[in-house]
Amino acid sequence: MELAQALSHTSLSGIGGIETWRDALEFIQLGCTNVQVCTAVMQYGYRIIDDLTLGLQRYMAKRNITQLQHLVGEQLPKFFKPNNLDRDTIVYPKIVRDLCIGCGRCYISCMDGGHQAVTFDTATREPHIIGFKCVGCHLCRLVCPTGAISVCKRIIKKNL
Repeated sequence: MELAQALSHTSLSGIGGIETWRDALEFIQLGCTNVQVCTAVMQYGYRIIDDLTLGLQRYMAKRNITQLQHLVGEQLPKFFKPNNLDRDTIVYPKIVRDLCIGCGRCYISCMDGGHQAVTFDTATREPHIIGFKCVGCHLCRLVCPTGAISVCKRIIKKNL
């Protein structure tokens, strides 16, 4: 984001963590004029490129966009530097039980890369959010393959 804002007349390439068309779209919407995919091709094969292309084409058709260039940088105005974020509120993740398949990805990601705010009942294969540990980073929501983790309303931290 900062590079795209500072170097607005320079072509940027999005690299790192691109596995789906949505991942590619996020880089494009933040100012990248192209994206590079490496590890995902090694893991899933070249067919992943077809999935990326088809997903972006469908997204563009749904929004009635005819040129990919129209998406480049469109989300930049909606992003803020960390020191400009609202630190007085929090939005907790919420598990939608009907969509949860019990894969445990939310638990693993929170334990290894988050704040250890998700427990996992191995008997029922159900994750649970530990509210007082959760900082609202939503890493669990990002890794959920079924969209079973949504957001709750914004809460003022003073009332916690």
